[in-house]
Amino acid sequence: MILLEMKRYIREHQQVSTDDLKNRFDLDDNALQGLLTPLIEQGHVQLVSSDGESCSTGNCNSGCSSSAKEMVYWTAKRLKSLNIAVQVQL
Repeated sequence: MILLEMKRYIREHQQVSTDDLKNRFDLDDNALQGLLTPLIEQGHVQLVSSDGESCSTGNCNSGCSSSAKEMVYWTAKRLKSLNIAVQVQL
């Protein structure tokens, strides 16, 4: 039930932070990861980590305390990972 509610919430908002999802559904990190995993595997959502390069000041040397955030994005088309074997001969 909560998985369907979360899926609907992400679809309605198109992009949400993992902090927002944890607060909205009263989850800890492990529970959230467990719920997001099937949605990611099905290709419904993408989890994107910010490495802190884009903070509120636009200057990573400004000394702000902005931490890296993870965002969850709804995908209009289902995305699936492809495992493709590649051989490189030198």
